Amino acid sequence: MSAKQKLIDRLNDAMAWELAGVIQYMQAAVMVTGDAREIYYEFFHESSEEAHEHAEVVGQKITALGGVPTVEPAMIRQAADIDGMLEAALELEKDALKAWEDAHEVAGDVNKGTLFWIEEHIAEEQEHVDHLEKLTEKIKFAKSDIDKSKGASG
Repeated sequence: MSAKQKLIDRLNDAMAWELAGVIQYMQAAVMVTGDAREIYYEFFHESSEEAHEHAEVVGQKITALGGVPTVEPAMIRQAADIDGMLEAALELEKDALKAWEDAHEVAGDVNKGTLFWIEEHIAEEQEHVDHLEKLTEKIKFAKSDIDKSKGASG
């Protein structure tokens, strides 16, 4: 398999995760209820729109490389409550990040511009993972962390 075909295949994997994001985030937006709706409807709605934009951009890159963009989304995780929706979103973003990292592994063999373009997507996906890890409380702080911080600055 040529380097270009490997890149196309891996970009199609990233596209599948972006398509899954369009659907998964849209469903979460319309299903979120209660007090959380005021905050999370917009978050999920905007995330769906961003995933749509990413899918379109990666589709453009795939066709520029001579490939055919996939129309099949990757796994879509569903949840009925906000905690489950956020956990599902975190897993989606981790999978998308991995797909972009996999594309990065082979992009340099095709052209440097595409390699740098993929790096921007990796950075953006990492920001999403970081944000969702905070929202899902995967990152927690104890009083001792605050005390250490005060000692370092004083």
